[in-house]
Amino acid sequence: MPLPASTRPRFRFPQHCPRGAARLLLLGLACRLGAGVALTAAELRVEQLDLREIQQAYAPASRPGEASGGGPLRVGRTTYPAGFGTSGASRLELALDGRGETLTARTGVDDTSGPLASVRFLVVGDGRVLYRGPWQQRFGPAVPLQVEVRGVQRLALVADVRGEPYARADWLAPVLTHAGTPPVAVAPESAVGEILAPPPAVAPRFNLPAAVGVRPGHPFLQRVNVAGARPLQLVAEHLPRGVTFNAERQVLEGVAPAEPGEHTILLRAENHAGRAACALRLVVGDTLALTPSQGWSSWYGMSFKVSDAWVREAAEALLRTGLADHGWTLVKLDEAWMTRPGPDDPRLVRLRAQEKLGRSPGYWKGTVNDPTFAGPARDAQGRILPNARFPDMPALTAWLHARGLQAGIYSSPGVLTCGGCTGSFGHETEDAAQFAAWGFDFLMYDWCAYSLETEGLEQADWERPYARMGAALRAQPRDIVFNLCQYGHASVWTWGAKVGGQSWRVDQDLMDTWGAVAGAGFFGEERDRHAGPGRWNDLCFLMLGSIGWERNLHPVRLTRDEQRTHFALWCLRSSPLILGGDPCALDTATAALLTNDEVIALDRDPLAQPARRVVLSDVQEAWVRPLAGGAVAVGLFNRDEAPAAAQVTWAQLGLPGTWRVRDLWRGRWIPADAAGWSGRVPRHGVELFRLEPAGP
Repeated sequence: MPLPASTRPRFRFPQHCPRGAARLLLLGLACRLGAGVALTAAELRVEQLDLREIQQAYAPASRPGEASGGGPLRVGRTTYPAGFGTSGASRLELALDGRGETLTARTGVDDTSGPLASVRFLVVGDGRVLYRGPWQQRFGPAVPLQVEVRGVQRLALVADVRGEPYARADWLAPVLTHAGTPPVAVAPESAVGEILAPPPAVAPRFNLPAAVGVRPGHPFLQRVNVAGARPLQLVAEHLPRGVTFNAERQVLEGVAPAEPGEHTILLRAENHAGRAACALRLVVGDTLALTPSQGWSSWYGMSFKVSDAWVREAAEALLRTGLADHGWTLVKLDEAWMTRPGPDDPRLVRLRAQEKLGRSPGYWKGTVNDPTFAGPARDAQGRILPNARFPDMPALTAWLHARGLQAGIYSSPGVLTCGGCTGSFGHETEDAAQFAAWGFDFLMYDWCAYSLETEGLEQADWERPYARMGAALRAQPRDIVFNLCQYGHASVWTWGAKVGGQSWRVDQDLMDTWGAVAGAGFFGEERDRHAGPGRWNDLCFLMLGSIGWERNLHPVRLTRDEQRTHFALWCLRSSPLILGGDPCALDTATAALLTNDEVIALDRDPLAQPARRVVLSDVQEAWVRPLAGGAVAVGLFNRDEAPAAAQVTWAQLGLPGTWRVRDLWRGRWIPADAAGWSGRVPRHGVELFRLEPAGP
């Protein structure tokens, strides 16, 4: 990398070298006997490094001299010509290798942030916080900092946020002085941290929701998820009329009774290590998704190359790895199963020009000329057609159903989808009927390009396209769970159920960064009171495992502690659990997380009560959730940049009395002070407990 002009070295000639130090000298001379010529550190403007390495909440990489999302750096109504901006909780890591000397900068909240934005800037060296600034607000003055970084190997420039998940943080004229070769921006280490896992189940253990909803007279399918050593003997008793059980395939299937009502199916399992029983309530009525959906989506691993063959590979991996026995049974096709108009089609040209959609116009340009997308969008009856990679949709769904897996599909209310494929605009009735005829059980309906079809964005404009598809799905002879994907606009959690939805995205697409996880997981708890059976707030896919465009996979950019925080927040807040990572590339740490049945059980707890936040300090907080049967889930989170000691009493959390404490990460009861818990919580980590009453 050529050195910019600002990094050209300057030299000074001190009378004495610092005590105990050895420095590189001009022409390679060493400092001897307290006298010599020392090399003065060069200056590096940090914004001239590769800013693509910034990990942040949601935005393309910043550009030098610009705020996140574009525009000048403006803090306290003053414009600054040098520096860079970030979005939400962010981190830029530099490899100094001990060559740094001093970091100077000014920091501030960009004036374009929202009114609740509050940001604190930190400088972290080798895991140690070297500088922790004050909380800064929008329109406040820039704050200067100067930090000595001598001897630091890895330096991180960190912005923490509160009040607003996408607050814009500006590093103004950051300059790093260094000796020798200039530092470089690097990706933070991800797959670090301890793997925590409960002992694997040997005796049978059922992993089913307490209740399943189905409409009267509609097809019914439920895989009997049970972990434990094989072989297993499975028995189902008290089956309602029309429902059968295939023990070999572990599948309850058939047609629901024609009359509304509840039926309790008794399930038994036995192996060499023990026995287990489970009562499953089949609720025949008008409410679907009595618990949040759980499964896998093709988007973050297969993207525009998704195919019938790849989907079957992923489904087989869910079964082979045992994930299906822990509840991961929805297999969802995302974008790119349809045909796409040619690259010169006016609709596609118009879509690509719409930067207001919040996506880079060219993020799918590599597949514009892909011949597998070619073909008519619809048949003579107006029915949508799949592309060449999906030759037989009914055969695919039947193959999934035979294994007890449910089938999900994707569309958009626009003429085109996000990726320029055929959307459902004007064909909602035909498409709902086609999805049902093909045998799909779940539809994700992505707003995306629908903004091209509407002039205004009043409340009715947000609701209209979802009400159309919701009514069309409701008219079908099979149940299709309806997921509204419109990124939380117009407070969708207040009206999503009214238009026929069972779950709805409440925020932007997630990235595999701490900023994205923290932005989605730690904010918006006021929405949770609207959630419950048949109406779930969707925090987006789980960034766990390995992801990558067109199956060019890489491990997610989260430490193992950050992954546990991610999973715990989604479960404590009853979000649908849809895995973004490719199940064919399952690593040990991810497998341990995704098969932790006691944590998953929090997500589908039948009480369906929201968790509440208890602030313990400006870097530690607890999320407390009541559970069925009088138990309570408690997550103790450390949002700081270093491990922290934590000490909490149950009374602080509004939990009087004494409790037995179960460590859910390790799957064991722990000795604990009857009045509370103390210990250390890792950086960006969480300790997760289930508390059960210890007595009156």
